[in-house]
Amino acid sequence: MHFCSNCIMPSTRPDLEFDKRGFCDACLTAENKSGLGDNPIDWDDRKAEFENIIENYAGSGLSDYDCLIPVSGGKDSTYQVHTIMHQYGLRPLCLCFEPTLRTELGERNLTSLNRMGVDLIQVRRNPIVYEKLVLEGFRRVGDMEWPNHAGIWSTPYRFAAAFDIPLIIWGEGRMEYAGTQFIDEKHLKELDEDWATDYGCLNGMRPEDLISEELGITERDIQMYRFPSKEKMQRVAGNKGVVGLFLGYYFNWQVRDNVEIIEQYGWERHDGHPDVTYCDFNNLDCLSMNLTDYVKFCKYGYSRATDDACRDRRDNLIDREQAVRLAERYDGIYPKSAVMAFCKHFKLSQQEFDEICDNFTNPAIFETKGGKFVRDIDNSLVMKSEIVEARRHPNYSQSR
Repeated sequence: MHFCSNCIMPSTRPDLEFDKRGFCDACLTAENKSGLGDNPIDWDDRKAEFENIIENYAGSGLSDYDCLIPVSGGKDSTYQVHTIMHQYGLRPLCLCFEPTLRTELGERNLTSLNRMGVDLIQVRRNPIVYEKLVLEGFRRVGDMEWPNHAGIWSTPYRFAAAFDIPLIIWGEGRMEYAGTQFIDEKHLKELDEDWATDYGCLNGMRPEDLISEELGITERDIQMYRFPSKEKMQRVAGNKGVVGLFLGYYFNWQVRDNVEIIEQYGWERHDGHPDVTYCDFNNLDCLSMNLTDYVKFCKYGYSRATDDACRDRRDNLIDREQAVRLAERYDGIYPKSAVMAFCKHFKLSQQEFDEICDNFTNPAIFETKGGKFVRDIDNSLVMKSEIVEARRHPNYSQSR
């Protein structure tokens, strides 16, 4: 296990690539975004490309809406609505797939988004089916948010087909984090079923894998979590089809700047910060997002604080030493309040929750004793000292 020599992202992150300097591919993309890399991005050219696409897809008169925007009330989707409505004058239909454990702050922010002047559909999923999928996703692939990911990706396409809307606007893309070296250019700019299958956090499990007499889940139960047929989508808007674009591919996505812009609409930050990071603008709308970040830490040895510190490092807001300090301070903290809320809702004991997490915890990263993972008094895992030192003092040449 080694770490990026510019940010602090570890090699355990799936699909991460490094150059000869030990820079991860997300850092290389950040250089290109700023115009300092070997392949600087021409943002004027990308903006023109985006405007050409929306001219072809939006305002066709075939639908009551110019585009569809999947929203949660979080910072990204609120900024998407701002851009599409106030910079381009388009009329979007907004669609929210109900989160697992919605927060009061998330509800308020979704209301603020609605009051920006958009039509908003909230999908209230079948709770009996959904809760079975949550537990199966947690037990099988270590992801309690698996059905939410599946629903977030699939339902916009189902509603786009139903309302005859050929254009879906997503937010930031994969290029902000990793995976730009091996991924096809198409999937840096577009989200489709292939993208969701390969990169959409489904961990190799598909909706049809959950059909089971034992679970009481049928083919009809999982339809909400599957994309419409390609034939059905192709018929949208007089055979224009449906295209889903990542706004972050076409515009220089700067999260902190975006947050300042959307606060004018009543969007609120955390009063403090989540358990798993130092930023006050992440993990607002759903309590179980903290649990997903915690399990990510168990699997890969990094979590939301590392993601945030790496982003701030790439934007030259902090140096690498500060990124290390932030990750050590916040990553991997046991999110007790979120665990308790989840266990109460899904009728698990804390011991059962921890045992499932242990099944996905990496013994190469964390200390063990007597066949069990070592935990501090606050129930947080203890990272091996050599891993801590490798993050503090990366030596990429030796790690290869």
